[in-house]
Amino acid sequence: MRGGSKEIVLIAQDTGRWGKDFRQPSSLATLLERLASEFPQTWFRVMYLQPEGISDALLSVMKSHDNICSYLDIPFQHASAHIIKDMNRHGSGEEYLKMLDHIRSMVPGITLRTTLIVGFPGETDEDYEQLCSFVAAAEFDYVGIFAYSREEGTKAATLPHQIPEDIKQERYQQLRDLADDVSVPIISQRTGKDMDVLVLGLDEDGKLYGRAQCQAPDVDGVTFVHHGNPGEIVSTTIDDTLFYDMEGE
Repeated sequence: MRGGSKEIVLIAQDTGRWGKDFRQPSSLATLLERLASEFPQTWFRVMYLQPEGISDALLSVMKSHDNICSYLDIPFQHASAHIIKDMNRHGSGEEYLKMLDHIRSMVPGITLRTTLIVGFPGETDEDYEQLCSFVAAAEFDYVGIFAYSREEGTKAATLPHQIPEDIKQERYQQLRDLADDVSVPIISQRTGKDMDVLVLGLDEDGKLYGRAQCQAPDVDGVTFVHHGNPGEIVSTTIDDTLFYDMEGE
């Protein structure tokens, strides 16, 4: 960071567990508070935060520092309680929706991303419909979707009621289309808003682009700008969106 890094992404298999195994336990909220205070010119972004890692302390720290991106990537994976349990996880779609409401109440305007898996062993039509209803109600800014892949040596590979590949792919495409139908209009609501953009460089067509705090690296689209040099953070007004990309004037 002292070398000039403009953005640091905090990510782990379970980012919310940072500090729990210290001799004197700490927390992700404590880490973010220190980083944001000591390096006010650097953006900090939290990725892959399991639902159990969400705390009021963390949300309060995010809200209180402009250089902590108002962005959370929470891999819910599913909405059916029994599928979630079979994944060796905890929760349900209903609990997750309440959690999202709470997050939004504490950090207004926060950007939310999740990842979901379709076709997990034992996923019934009803389970899949629950997942679709969850995506429609949650109104995520971004959703990553994957069809379950049976990997040798994993517990899930030995579970009964494996889903046929054609059904997995059909469910994947339907959920992908639904997620886009929900998220793209949300992205379009950014038109007219002023945003800071970290300039990254030129694309293959020679257009200058970067990312705003609401866009994680490589997965959430980019923002095209008309001025700035790579590594600079420039202020721009969003005047158009195209799918997940934004255009600044």
